[in-house]
Amino acid sequence: MTPRNSDHERLKELLTELVDGQPSSEQLDELQQLVKSVPDGVERMVDHLLLDSLLSDDLGREPLTALVDLVAEPDVSDVTSDSGLAQVRTESAAKSPVSVRRSTWFLRTTSWLAVAATVALVIFLLTGHGDNPVYASASQIVEAAIHTHAEPIERVYVVEVERHPTADNGFNLPRDVKVSTQGDRFWVEMNGYRRWAWGRDEDGAIWMTLGPRRAVLVGADEMGVPLKYIGDLYTLHLETLLQNFLKHCQLERTEGPAGTDIITAVPRRRWSERPLKRATIEVDRESKAIRRLVVEREFPDQSSTIVTFTLVDSRLADEELYRPQGHLTEPRHLFSSETDGTKRRELMVNWFGPHAERWIQIPEETSNDQ
Repeated sequence: MTPRNSDHERLKELLTELVDGQPSSEQLDELQQLVKSVPDGVERMVDHLLLDSLLSDDLGREPLTALVDLVAEPDVSDVTSDSGLAQVRTESAAKSPVSVRRSTWFLRTTSWLAVAATVALVIFLLTGHGDNPVYASASQIVEAAIHTHAEPIERVYVVEVERHPTADNGFNLPRDVKVSTQGDRFWVEMNGYRRWAWGRDEDGAIWMTLGPRRAVLVGADEMGVPLKYIGDLYTLHLETLLQNFLKHCQLERTEGPAGTDIITAVPRRRWSERPLKRATIEVDRESKAIRRLVVEREFPDQSSTIVTFTLVDSRLADEELYRPQGHLTEPRHLFSSETDGTKRRELMVNWFGPHAERWIQIPEETSNDQ
């Protein structure tokens, strides 16, 4: 059947939207059908995209790298995967998913890349866009999340805890808790009877603020059971956690709501003293950031907890806030392990109440009056 003039006009409109706009999935599906049905549809698409590529100058390094990978690995499954051209399609509105364009470097050194990239795009559209989607594997998505969370962006998560009645460990959990994290670094803000911040240093010691001018440091070998429990619940060394998921867990992927992927991690073996039962990771498909993380743990005493981290903010990191000094005003005092344990315990009890007496273990000889 001879194509109607309206098909040619519609093809022209969709090609313009393909290059200059952000076509919807429906428009891409329609374009796919028109390219197949109009006799010179493929040639017109190649000409249109190639001309735009050669007249443009803002192709970024990451999409360029992805396109080079496509040229080197021209298999259809690679072209249609999230690690190939689909990765380019989700870079950002500023770097259109289908416009292979605007790079002075591109024009100056590799005009052949425009041809290869354009052909790759045509293959992508002609091999069933929307009909047979090929998604990144669960491990690839987790690896992408590790890369994203290593960037100098601080992400803030609201924390909710469900725990077995036997798992209170003498500590009443505050209802308003936020964890700010970047890679393996984090600090926690707790609002309850008192407002305080805490975190961990590179040696595993916990620091905590006691008002606006004082902070206490408790070494890993000094922690009492309640303080260890607090650390077990809220510590978020995100990079290490995700790497352990890759190394020690069986990962399964399902499609989540509103442009997310859901990864379920079930341990094949235990790797820490904080035994993981299951983790559920909700990853934003475009940014690769973790929107939601649910960690289920079961401890040796058969008590269990479910901790849910929900993303509420992203911002540039304030480096000072990852240390106790960043939360204090002058004159400020940090009571470290060089300060007598009895003194530090007294400061914590004065601020938090009698239940903080068990937060630090004091050797018998140092607790006796001299």
